[in-house]
Amino acid sequence: FFLPTSKMILRHALLVFIASQAYTDTATTTSVYAFSSVNSSKSTTPAYAPSASSNTNKDSLARVKQWSTSSPMVDAAFDVLCKGGTVLCPTIVGYSLFALDGKEGAAKLDKVKRRENNPYGVVGSEATFSRLFSGRTAPLMKNDFCSDMFLSFVSSDSVSNEARDQLRISRAVGPSDEVAMWINSGPVFDTIIEKVEAKYEGTRYILVSSGNLSGNGNPKSSTFSIDAIDDEILARVDMVVDTPHWSDPELDENGRWYSAPMFDMDSCAFRRVGKNMETASVVLSLFHEIDVDNSQAIDLEEFKVFFKSGRIGKELANLPEEEVETMFQLIDEDGSGELDFEEMYSFLSSNKSVSFNIDTIKFIQPATPLL
Repeated sequence: FFLPTSKMILRHALLVFIASQAYTDTATTTSVYAFSSVNSSKSTTPAYAPSASSNTNKDSLARVKQWSTSSPMVDAAFDVLCKGGTVLCPTIVGYSLFALDGKEGAAKLDKVKRRENNPYGVVGSEATFSRLFSGRTAPLMKNDFCSDMFLSFVSSDSVSNEARDQLRISRAVGPSDEVAMWINSGPVFDTIIEKVEAKYEGTRYILVSSGNLSGNGNPKSSTFSIDAIDDEILARVDMVVDTPHWSDPELDENGRWYSAPMFDMDSCAFRRVGKNMETASVVLSLFHEIDVDNSQAIDLEEFKVFFKSGRIGKELANLPEEEVETMFQLIDEDGSGELDFEEMYSFLSSNKSVSFNIDTIKFIQPATPLL
């Protein structure tokens, strides 16, 4: 094999294998799309909302992005946060509550949510992520694989000691010393995040909590609307960013908005499924298929067994062992002799022209015939 051709063949074969599997994670998520009933005494279409046709297209997202960079309302929300207040803001999964870190911020969120002792999460940018998790990059965000997805990352092993000490004051550290951080919140709050990062030069974190009463579940509504948020939340929060929402909900079996997926970086597994789960689960499904001993790493022997099984094509199954080892080395970026999830992910997502959609991977054709 010429190495660039080998990379292309292996990547294509693995993606086609993924597409051929009926994974339960994706089936669970897509099976609830048809839910349309609304259980709410309030209107689910606020006066400010764009029409249904414009609410789901790229023009709507572009308008919100343009609005968020220049709106006095965004500047006002930023000012409220800096003064220790709470803000209810639209995100990709609906609406979330935010406050700056510190005892005051946590206490303010407690009053809005009427809760005590439960830990809060953190929301931020990729720069925030790197600062929080000891210089790491968000594993599912490389190469635009999940670049449009509000996704939570959880870890105890990777949290820097400095960040953990700072966030413990804000009750943003869980019982096992874990911290949860959400990234890609959406165009409105991403603008606020940029302002916070610039003002405090990376010394502050933004606390986040769901925009609904604790223990009450996400709202039931066929659209993202402020009208679906609990009246008590709206009455107690210091500011509501009242802007047209650019996205549409995905609904669970009870008709409630899906939250953001929660990915545990320590165990390489999802603690919680959520909106756009199909995109987030593609590479992980393959990784666990090969990692038969659940060690969170694929060794050469596991790789050979999977290769020789014929599940990614009889041509590849008949390769000499030394060529299978060469394939393994193409993925093993650090030369450790094991493939971790991030290496597998990086390999499969390195071709930006590939769409990681279960229904479309089947139609990807290799530029060179297989062997």
